[in-house]
Amino acid sequence: MDTMPNANALDEILLALASPVRRRIFEILFAGEARVADIASAVAVRGEELEKHIALLEAAGLITRLRRREGESLSGNPAPLSEAATWINTNRELWAMRVQMPETRLASGAPEPVPERTPIRDRRSETEQKSRRPRPTGPRREN
Repeated sequence: MDTMPNANALDEILLALASPVRRRIFEILFAGEARVADIASAVAVRGEELEKHIALLEAAGLITRLRRREGESLSGNPAPLSEAATWINTNRELWAMRVQMPETRLASGAPEPVPERTPIRDRRSETEQKSRRPRPTGPRREN
């Protein structure tokens, strides 16, 4: 049994939560069902822009639209958060294990940490140091 969420579902969940406006809408719904008009006032977004935010949250399964006599309301659904949390926690654990294994660092080709060295003092005269010509950095050439 695969406990990882469907990649498309995970993409929709993370995309829906990527916007501060959509996160705020979802947070408002923690308290319970809310009318769309009240949400619009709370997030200072209206019309087509609000509709786009609601549609993304709905596509991710994070909210449900409810049609009432008093108008349209929204209800939150936290279940998709569990799917995203599963993916995040699994990857966090895998990365933590990878970082703890020194042989993984070596196998990845990452260089070993180099101890700090004392800088070499510039032995050129003050006049030479102030000249515009940069100091040669390559290997010395034999004449």
